Amino acid sequence: MKAGVLKLIFVVLAINLFFTYIGLYFLPQSESRPPKEIKLQKGITQEELISLGEKIVFGKGQCMVCHPMKEETGMRAPAIATIGSTIQKEAEKKGISAEEYLFIALVAPSKHVAEGYDDIMPPVHKPPTSLNDGELIAVAAYLQSRRGKVTVSYPDSVGFLKTVISKEGGE
Repeated sequence: MKAGVLKLIFVVLAINLFFTYIGLYFLPQSESRPPKEIKLQKGITQEELISLGEKIVFGKGQCMVCHPMKEETGMRAPAIATIGSTIQKEAEKKGISAEEYLFIALVAPSKHVAEGYDDIMPPVHKPPTSLNDGELIAVAAYLQSRRGKVTVSYPDSVGFLKTVISKEGGE
């Protein structure tokens, strides 16, 4: 009986060592870290701002979870490819600037729910996304650049963004 138990223990240990070896040396190891906060510098060009906004949209902002790049059936949120022109049209309908419409849509998305979609977007300046002012402006520039006219800039838009956040964003 003791020999059987010892054989079983030996087999279990051997199997565990084998799979540990496989896991350490043959499976890719990855480390998940929180996204880095992006700090913008005064004098950033419009192209750099748009490029940073694109990185945030596809990364830290997690926008692509709901917003597809191109229109497709069963979309949960508007497509990003043409959102700049949509923003301009909607802002004109409401009699506000495209910049104001966009900032409100980012910090108080319930106020500008696109027709045909549910109110599922969280405010992006609060958790889980928690974008800072510069990141919000970069995202706004990227979204406007998608078939629209880019009117936001850094640091010129910071004051206006802070006003919209204090008025609409619940801070």
